[in-house]
Amino acid sequence: MKASDTFSHVGVRYRFVCWGAAAAGRAADACASRPFVLLHGFAQSARSWDDIAARLASRRLVYAFDFVGHGKSERPCDPAAYGMDAACGALLAFLQHVQGENAGCAPCVVGYSMGGRMALAAAARALPSGLPFGALVLESAGLGPASPAEREEAARRNGENARRLREDGVAAFMDAWERLPLFATQRDLPSGVRACVREQRLANDAEALARTFEGTGAHRMPDRAEVLATLQELQARGIPVCYVAGERDAKYRALAEQLAAQPAAGTQAAPPVRVVAGTQAAPATRATPGVQGAVDTRSAPPAQAASASRGAFRPLTARVVSQAGHNVHLERPAAFVRVLEEFSHA
Repeated sequence: MKASDTFSHVGVRYRFVCWGAAAAGRAADACASRPFVLLHGFAQSARSWDDIAARLASRRLVYAFDFVGHGKSERPCDPAAYGMDAACGALLAFLQHVQGENAGCAPCVVGYSMGGRMALAAAARALPSGLPFGALVLESAGLGPASPAEREEAARRNGENARRLREDGVAAFMDAWERLPLFATQRDLPSGVRACVREQRLANDAEALARTFEGTGAHRMPDRAEVLATLQELQARGIPVCYVAGERDAKYRALAEQLAAQPAAGTQAAPPVRVVAGTQAAPATRATPGVQGAVDTRSAPPAQAASASRGAFRPLTARVVSQAGHNVHLERPAAFVRVLEEFSHA
């Protein structure tokens, strides 16, 4: 069963979709089948998750959320509604709504690209208070600028994208967007799938997308060091984290492999997370059909883990999916679902 609904936050109406049985009367052990919340990428909507949600919904509730200016959520005129504070506030409010509908069970949040960046930014803003995250899956998501120069370059690039949207319109912008090397692997998809993706992109409003670039682009993310510290804190609280990238996406595969190489939370006092350069993947610990690089970081020594006052440590996991590019869940849906199901039952 698929149902669409709305909620309002700070005067803006947001649309969300839910797949699966009705949530009413769920038992206190609802976390045995923890719900999923799926967060779309730039110029997408909840509709982009239809295939994945249908595959997951036989066993648990699945939600997908339209960010402001996307899908059937509102496209307000106020630029502040597209800012990082407003977007994170709306996302956290929605996650709390889902948690309340599911007997207090915090959802497994799955964020693709922009959706992953938004999940990370929301988590960073919510700490050190309680988090409405039961688990976090990042699919091809940026981890914030690693230097002031990188932030400046991201701001320049996003400003240029916003200008082109306003001057050229959505169709011309998407013609160029689809030619980016990042999306080259999607040219191998069946023509019907490509047409559906194109239709969703063209359904957007140029001004709303321009404001999204300006308000929540990569240059608005917390610094890389703060994002990595947030990931460490999630793990220290017993909230598992998984990073998923496509084998054919060199940039984000490198991020996955770097994250997988990090020392486990609690194994060093400072800095909280050490970024390891290089692209050599850590040894695989468990094979998944159609998935490469199933790697876990080192876990904390038992004595340290037992003494942690914030909760049981859970190591970060990385998955590199073979024959996939930037949008793993679109290009290899069955493999992506296997990763989610394996991770959520670990």
